[in-house]
Amino acid sequence: MWQLDLLLTINKQRMKTKLILLAPMILGAILLFGELRCIYKMCTCNWEPIGKAEIVYTVGTFTGVGAVIGYIPIEDQ
Repeated sequence: MWQLDLLLTINKQRMKTKLILLAPMILGAILLFGELRCIYKMCTCNWEPIGKAEIVYTVGTFTGVGAVIGYIPIEDQ
């Protein structure tokens, strides 16, 4: 019986280790996707009258804040 408890404890520790290793990779992928969305939104903006959206997406793209800004919908009037 104690052997089964030991195996379950070892498996729980392995699962925690795998989760700890996967968490930064998942977070990095989410941030990279946000940055790519920001670049896409910057490229597809209507640049005729330069407005708030163009400025925010451009600044976000070149400063790295685009990883968060890419998920924010900014409407330009």
